[in-house]
Amino acid sequence: MKKLSVLDTMFLLMDNDEHKMHVLAYAMFEKPAGCSKDYMDKLVQEVRDNPWPYPHHRDKVSRSLGSLGLYYWERDTNMDMSHHVQYIQAPGTGTIKDIRDYTADYQAESLDYSRPLWELRIIDGLENSNQYAIVAKIHHCGIDGISAMNMLEELFRVDQSDHSNPDMASKKKQQKTKARKAYKNSRVNSLQAYWKGLKQVVGDIKSGASMLVPPEGKVPVTRFNEIVAPTRSFATVSLSLPDVKAVSEATGGTVNDVVSALIGTGLRRYLESKGEVLNKSLYATMPVSLHTDGDMDESNKISMSCYPLASDTKNPLEQIHTIRQSTRKAKAEMKSLPQSVIYSLMGAGALAVLSKKIRGVREVNARRMTNVMISNVPSFKETRYYKGSRLLGLYPLSLILDGVGLNITVSSYVDSLDFGLASDKTKAPDIELICDHMKDAMEEMKAEILGEQVNKIIAATAS
Repeated sequence: MKKLSVLDTMFLLMDNDEHKMHVLAYAMFEKPAGCSKDYMDKLVQEVRDNPWPYPHHRDKVSRSLGSLGLYYWERDTNMDMSHHVQYIQAPGTGTIKDIRDYTADYQAESLDYSRPLWELRIIDGLENSNQYAIVAKIHHCGIDGISAMNMLEELFRVDQSDHSNPDMASKKKQQKTKARKAYKNSRVNSLQAYWKGLKQVVGDIKSGASMLVPPEGKVPVTRFNEIVAPTRSFATVSLSLPDVKAVSEATGGTVNDVVSALIGTGLRRYLESKGEVLNKSLYATMPVSLHTDGDMDESNKISMSCYPLASDTKNPLEQIHTIRQSTRKAKAEMKSLPQSVIYSLMGAGALAVLSKKIRGVREVNARRMTNVMISNVPSFKETRYYKGSRLLGLYPLSLILDGVGLNITVSSYVDSLDFGLASDKTKAPDIELICDHMKDAMEEMKAEILGEQVNKIIAATAS
């Protein structure tokens, strides 16, 4: 019997009509050339016989008197794979927009708590008959970004002819052996280091120097800092990874810094088009993974950090430099703290959220919120295949919460950065306009920063 961690339990208990605590993603695939007419039927059966190896994909959530009311994972010995893996025809005419709209509507449907908390919808009949989509849904109590990528790394193959099934069990066994040795060698963080780190971070939070919480009074209050509605709006956009890398190299920033600048500019322009006056920089919350290299742990291991998007700066070079300084400070603070301190802070935040839920309270202190949640999930540098089908792209729809009603998750794949933007329809009914503003900002950034760099090279060559 494996008990859920405090953070996993928080995601479980927070689930309600307004806050669906499951995450989704749709993946686009290109069918193998010359595949048989029954390729899709065989694929569906193959997935049912060998399901995607989500963490706890054969376990359901339970609790009992023996567990003292705490939740734990229990093997489901009577799984109905036709429920978990469904084969459907595309809605509408099978356009990409139809798939996005379907994914947003599907998000509103609750998972069945009497079963393992995941589902797959395999969608055929797309506008392009050579393609199909898979929409995946899984509860956040059983997965985070790193554990999802561990699973996808084992699921999607480099060799198109490799149709073998994933073997997560052997990988987990190897990781557990390494973890036991590491624990034996390092034991636990000393109590002295814990109290020192806790004292440091509490002092930094009080003085406003910590990047773990947003500075009160410095974050503008926008439409996304309100209580969220149950409906979802969802948009996707892809940007050139080589272009973003070129800008990051020219400015001395990272890919994440450039992405943050693009989001900051796109979001500022969207809000201003709605008549919202912004006299301060927008702020982002950034989930930070606490997994170590090679960590196959299935539990959520994340913390949160906050930073300004420098959206009040119109010069893209200055904007990226400002973001770079802030993200470096956030990383340095996170690195300086023992993980036990970070877990304590996350636990305290979880208890505050759960206390409100138990009391039936829904309220937001907008002055202590950021404006957007930005998650960056690394994906694949090379083309990947699934049962001979080429993966074309992976687009996530992640969580939004009361007070932070906009989530932008980006995953990199080969030469593309694929963004999934999620909000609710009352806050951003035309959320795709943020994508348009981001694309415009990318072109302006390339012209100003890369164009200036090219001019310097031309001038140096001429002299």
